[in-house]
Amino acid sequence: MKYDDLDCAGLTKHIHDKMEKGANEKLARLGLTFAQMQMMMALYRMKNDSVPLKSLERHFEVAQSTAAGLIVRLERKGLVEGFTPSEDRRLKYVRLTEKGKEICATSEEDAKEGDRILLSGLDEEERIQFYHLLTKIKNNLK
Repeated sequence: MKYDDLDCAGLTKHIHDKMEKGANEKLARLGLTFAQMQMMMALYRMKNDSVPLKSLERHFEVAQSTAAGLIVRLERKGLVEGFTPSEDRRLKYVRLTEKGKEICATSEEDAKEGDRILLSGLDEEERIQFYHLLTKIKNNLK
């Protein structure tokens, strides 16, 4: 096999699509989408009581309207709450509700299981190397 014969982008897309499909099937029973769960997990992993919406926009590299739309849908489900601090009414902050935190705690275990399945054919050293290579690839796209 030669480098010119490889389709890394196509393979990456295929892996992503299969993982997203599996995640969406599991999340459907909670009435959530993969994108909504990613937003919640970002809030959960930030370990802050509240996060500026602007930080979420930068984290996901999405437009304000995209981030705000996700938050509105999650608010309607009672999983996050948005608020405006009294000292600066131009800002919007977001935090998980208790129900949202519970779902994230459970979903974190599901994500770890997904990683175990994804990497099951690799030994420990290969898993670490794979992670580092993925990080390099991600950084190339900035």
